[in-house]
Parts: sequence; C-alpha cells; structure tokens
Amino acid sequence: MKKVLSCLVMMFITVIGFAQSGNDNFAGKWKTEEGVIITISNNSGKIAGMDPKGRPTLYNVRFEKNEWKGTVENHETGQKGNCEIYREGKKLKIVAHKGIFSKTMYWIEQ
Repeated sequence: MKKVLSCLVMMFITVIGFAQSGNDNFAGKWKTEEGVIITISNNSGKIAGMDPKGRPTLYNVRFEKNEWKGTVENHETGQKGNCEIYREGKKLKIVAHKGIFSKTMYWIEQ
C-alpha cells in the first residue's frame, strides 16, 4: 500500500512539473506534419497563426483553466475545430476537437 501511495504522489508531482503557463511563448515559425510553415505571432497577448498565403490557421488563442485553447483550421479540407495547445520543447502539440472526434497534431519549431 505504501508503494502504491508513493507512486501516486510521484506521478502527481511530475504532472504539476509539466503544467502549462500563461507565459508560454509560441511565437515563431512552425512546420506542420504536411510540411506547411505556420507563422505564429503574439501581438499584445493576441496569439494567431498564419499560413504562407496569409490565411488564419490558428486563432482565438487564450489561456484559461491552466490550458492554452483556441481554434485551428485546415484550409485544404475546410475543417475547423476547437483545440488545446501544449508546448513540448521544440514541438507544439495541438489536440483538435470536432464534435466527438479529436486529432492530435505535432508542429516542429523552425
């Protein structure tokens, strides 16, 4: 029982150590899984991502309830959905939701 409790406490501490912060900086160039470069800018706390054709791809990004949330759009398919964004070193993990479906994408910092 002590081992189980110790294990749970260590897992909790680990999760807290990797928590998101309202100071996370996503600004820069990011390469999608399809090879498209998205430029994310932070203008006075307003975070947005544009594709090379100047179309908004990531927008309405805000920090709420200890998570970065926003809207992501795939212009090739016309799909748009709510998303959570997580910075994992040189990668951006984007979990997009549309109804009951979700998709996880990774963008790599350039």
